[in-house]
Amino acid sequence: MILINEWLPNPEGKDSGGEFVEIFNSGKELVNVSGWSLKANSKTKFVLSGEVGPGGFRVFQKPALKISLVNTDGQVFLYDASGRQVDHQEFLGLAQEGKSFSRNPDGYFVFSESTPGAQNKFEEQVALIAQVYPTGVPLNKQVGTFDFVLLTLGVSAVLTGLVMYVLKKNEDL
Repeated sequence: MILINEWLPNPEGKDSGGEFVEIFNSGKELVNVSGWSLKANSKTKFVLSGEVGPGGFRVFQKPALKISLVNTDGQVFLYDASGRQVDHQEFLGLAQEGKSFSRNPDGYFVFSESTPGAQNKFEEQVALIAQVYPTGVPLNKQVGTFDFVLLTLGVSAVLTGLVMYVLKKNEDL
């Protein structure tokens, strides 16, 4: 099975010289990808050529890669020669500069060290386990005492205002 394995939407420096998309053959037989295509965030498709051996990688890099990968809310689609979509990967937010969006062994994608033509590396997994997005922004902020006090004061103020409004509205009762 041919899959999108890694793509670099935001290389260090100029995007036009460093962007790439890598596909991977997870099967046990050689696959001819001639006539297959890649599409990224636009209607323009890049038609592939060549073969990918079993367990092998094939990298399509700028300037030969004729599609532009976007740095924000990126998507990449892979289609077989009959036009059937066989894979689709996407990220939300801004891509980290110099980091590839890569498939980990569990099939999930994370930003990690760029490894075109080789097995992906995942130093970022420790950060994900700690519920921290790779940029260092916590996914689930822990509520501290100060946050709890502010929340309590805010709710108290809203409830007090609501009670005062109801009492004022119903003075005649």
